[in-house]
Amino acid sequence: MPGQIALTPLGRTSPTLWSHMRLCALRGAFAASSAAQGLVLHDPRAWLGTAFHKVMEAAARPGATEADAEQAWTATVAQASAAAASHALDARYAAPERWPGYFLVRQRALASAQRTIATNPGGQRRPAPVGGTRGSGASTERLLLARGGRLAGRPDRFDGRVLTEYKSSIPDPAWRGADAILEGFRRQLRLYAAIIAEALGRWPAQGRIVAASGQTVDVPLDPPACNAEASDALTALDSLNRQLAAEAPAGALAQPEDQACADCPFQVLCPSFWPWLAATGSGGLPETAAAGVLDRIELGLDGDLYTAYLSVDQPSMPPVIQPLVLRRSIHGDLTASPAGAHWRIVAAKLKPDGRLRADPSTCVFALDDLPGIVTGR
Repeated sequence: MPGQIALTPLGRTSPTLWSHMRLCALRGAFAASSAAQGLVLHDPRAWLGTAFHKVMEAAARPGATEADAEQAWTATVAQASAAAASHALDARYAAPERWPGYFLVRQRALASAQRTIATNPGGQRRPAPVGGTRGSGASTERLLLARGGRLAGRPDRFDGRVLTEYKSSIPDPAWRGADAILEGFRRQLRLYAAIIAEALGRWPAQGRIVAASGQTVDVPLDPPACNAEASDALTALDSLNRQLAAEAPAGALAQPEDQACADCPFQVLCPSFWPWLAATGSGGLPETAAAGVLDRIELGLDGDLYTAYLSVDQPSMPPVIQPLVLRRSIHGDLTASPAGAHWRIVAAKLKPDGRLRADPSTCVFALDDLPGIVTGR
């Protein structure tokens, strides 16, 4: 029998946890659980954002060269690649060349670094972020605490005036999900600003999101709005902790609906998501999820490919046995699953005829292999 994931009260929250918790309390609890993270396929675009940040950090140092920027990229990517190789799901992205947008972000990041270095000819010393004492600027990615230690964050960069967060990309405003993503970025900066103000005694005058493409988005940081964001994050933390301490069923913490579930990385574990999906279907989600009963498996000739035939009963899908083509090297080896086994499929694609298609981001799990979810102290 698989083990259990225990969701226990949290000591503090952060901008990342708040981005989950404001959509769904259970998402926040899962995001704080290292055991739950082991069942999440992480997004390589976040790793590219980290690499871009490290490149810009290196380029901003006095006397930096283009070689320093390239070395920062190489070292950060190698670290992320090694971590991916040791993770059951992320291992499919152990080769950085398979990360979506890898070469484009790399070229843009190094070009941005080159421009930064060119503005500092001769290695002249520029003002750099400092850390340590109250009233100073914050060092890059330094852990800062506020509200009695219950708010924590590592801002990408604060130079004493401008709070900067680096992203691999900024969504096209014409895309239907762009507004939600940009508002999430703004909320993140507001919470960071409140943390910085208390930890360092200085409000950032301006927030800025910087993408590897050179695009920027300025974010006003009004202190009352930032403090309100911090209060909302702590209110949500307290509410979640009360429910966890009372051993509320995990399903009672979830509020399944299109916005909360759209990009939730914990769909496969959520006890409320699957009944909701069976009733509503995944038509409102950017990627398709499906629960199916295994009919049979046919093995491919190359030793890697196999086809699972599944009976799927949910809205927007034809009531027929669905063939789902998988690869052991990407989706894992489920060929030992017996007929009648229940499977959960997330981040799949739906063909025009209503049939499922797996791509590199698709994850497939046998229900019997998933851990149970318990709450408590």
